[in-house]
Amino acid sequence: MEEILKKLPSDLPLTENPYKEIAEKMGIEEKELIEKLLQMKKEGIIRRIAAILYHRRASYTHNAMVVWKIDEFNIENAGKVMASFPEVSHCYERDRGGYWDYSMYTMIHGKSIEECNDIAHRISEKTGIKDYRMFFSKKELKKTALTLNYE
Repeated sequence: MEEILKKLPSDLPLTENPYKEIAEKMGIEEKELIEKLLQMKKEGIIRRIAAILYHRRASYTHNAMVVWKIDEFNIENAGKVMASFPEVSHCYERDRGGYWDYSMYTMIHGKSIEECNDIAHRISEKTGIKDYRMFFSKKELKKTALTLNYE
């Protein structure tokens, strides 16, 4: 299985059947590759294989980290509602650290600042959470796929 991981590309080919193309380059059948990846997932060797959306290239040129002040009893329900919005790519709880009142974080993406503001407002309306702050990204500094080093 280590050989599969070593040969797995960091970016999936942009084809209709990326696993087939990868398997052919490895000299195995697509079905065998998929079975081995599923086995590695089952064993906890890998968590997932997923596409990375370069949202700026897809015309989503604005994004904001929105922090939400939520009491601990509403975290689970509010998180499910927030995560259900298609414009939300990340939704997670963080420790307040004793100095910060905001424990829920969402990353929202839009085509304008106004659209991001509207998304946050809709989330606020749907969850009933009115206390939130938005931090707009200025510049994307790094976005890369995971790479593995074998020695």
